[in-house]
Amino acid sequence: MNKRGRLFPSFFAAGLLLAASVLAQDAQTPRAGEAWTETVFGRTLSAAARDRTSVTAIVLSAQWIPGGLEQRVLVPSGGLFVWRNRQDGAERLRADIAVLANDARYNRRLVPSGWEAALTFENVTLPFARSEYVEGRRVATEELKWNFVRAGAGIGYRRTLSPGHQDNAFEAALTYEPGYLFFAHGGETASAFVLPQETYEGRIHLRLRADALERNILELPHAGFAAGLDGVAGHRSDWKDWGGAVFGLKNAKASRDFRAASLYAVAAGGMPFFAGERHRYVVSAYAGRGVHLDRFSAFRLGGGSNAGDWESLSAPILPAAGFQEFSPSRYGIANLEYRYQALFFLYLQIRGSLAWLDRPRFTQQGSVMDRTGTLHSATAGLTSGFLWDSSLELDYSYNFGLLRQRSGAARSGAGALFLAWTKEFRPRR
Repeated sequence: MNKRGRLFPSFFAAGLLLAASVLAQDAQTPRAGEAWTETVFGRTLSAAARDRTSVTAIVLSAQWIPGGLEQRVLVPSGGLFVWRNRQDGAERLRADIAVLANDARYNRRLVPSGWEAALTFENVTLPFARSEYVEGRRVATEELKWNFVRAGAGIGYRRTLSPGHQDNAFEAALTYEPGYLFFAHGGETASAFVLPQETYEGRIHLRLRADALERNILELPHAGFAAGLDGVAGHRSDWKDWGGAVFGLKNAKASRDFRAASLYAVAAGGMPFFAGERHRYVVSAYAGRGVHLDRFSAFRLGGGSNAGDWESLSAPILPAAGFQEFSPSRYGIANLEYRYQALFFLYLQIRGSLAWLDRPRFTQQGSVMDRTGTLHSATAGLTSGFLWDSSLELDYSYNFGLLRQRSGAARSGAGALFLAWTKEFRPRR
């Protein structure tokens, strides 16, 4: 899209007002990357074609949880996103770069039939301790500085899928990912807490992706489907018992070798009984199951958004939850979303979610045990083009099943506001 600062100088303030006046109109939905021109109230707005195979963008976001998790009411995050897709998919690089936490994948075709080499890198090296949360309460006595560095190499396969855009493909990869886990006490860690042993950890990772989605001008699913699976089997070479009084002492033999699998599916299309392309549905489902998982290998679920590029769809989101608040060994999440195209750069959405997962609960003795339960939530928000060649996402979610501390007791129900701003940098022409 051309410079949105010139195209839409006052769109955010006027967008919702303009939406009411175009409800009765029908219009096509511009697809991701294509040029577009539209007249609104006698003013011509246009978007230039853009190259989706080369993207560099900065992403800044924040989640506000009023009356939420202890010491985590406002959670900011950000980083640099890089995507390069060269020679019709023969060479690809996708990277989320935040210095202290990075995730990168590089693929290069080996033979014309689609077989390719796959390289990966991931690290989390935070200088501060992280705590677990139970019923919205921070367990400070078992906080930890725990970090890892992990690389990987293996073999992959890629084939283009219809409708044939640069992100429409079936991909498979099998990689071995050697890594190292290291730990340190936090400032409030109990003296009796047994620190985990630093260790080498090797993982075998099977990754499958299929994407046959058409996307709108803001990269949101418009029509088609996507699905994927991740399977991991890991081993720690030097692992000893660790833990404390709240979560208990963890048996090293029970988590030295672990396995986990997660999958997702997303489908989008036109709403029944509505003509045209303004009204869309998006249905999605996520599930995961693991064996012998612990705090450092379990799935991590939290609030936020999985809008963005094609790979972002694989991230399960638990509305209104804190960042990585839950670490279940099994979970399932189903979402049903209705989206309305108010303007060609402004989309309004409402979404209902139902989640099922293991989550920690306090016992009468003050220890913790996992219990399986359901959480249902509702989300309303908008996604829009914004000033300075950027886009904006704003959502409010209320989760009726989350537990938060109020008046010294755990009470059900919690809301959260999520805001994300993405600024894309494009080469000068």
